[in-house]
Amino acid sequence: MSHALIIDDNMIVSRAIQDRLSSLGFHSFDQTWTEELAVAAAARREPDLVVVGDSVETGSALSAARHIAKQRSIPILMITADPGRLLQRIPKDTPFDGPFLLNEIEAAVALSHATG
Repeated sequence: MSHALIIDDNMIVSRAIQDRLSSLGFHSFDQTWTEELAVAAAARREPDLVVVGDSVETGSALSAARHIAKQRSIPILMITADPGRLLQRIPKDTPFDGPFLLNEIEAAVALSHATG
């Protein structure tokens, strides 16, 4: 894997995700902060992994991830600072792995390889 799409409006969190993914061998990244930008980035360059953070400026990160998942078979991970809050917001049939804490990203990527 080499290209990851990060969907989160917090640049500090996005950069932390990018740093962890870089240490796992990812070489290029698209960082998006709206639903529309995320969908456009995935259409422009197919990611090997999509990482969904806690929030976006406009739209829904989960809706963007669902749209991307309908178009192609790509592992999608949810990373959050508050798993309890996120679990209350997501439908039970969401086809994504997670939520994971940022410090669990290495295990989450390993899981995506095993199931993807």
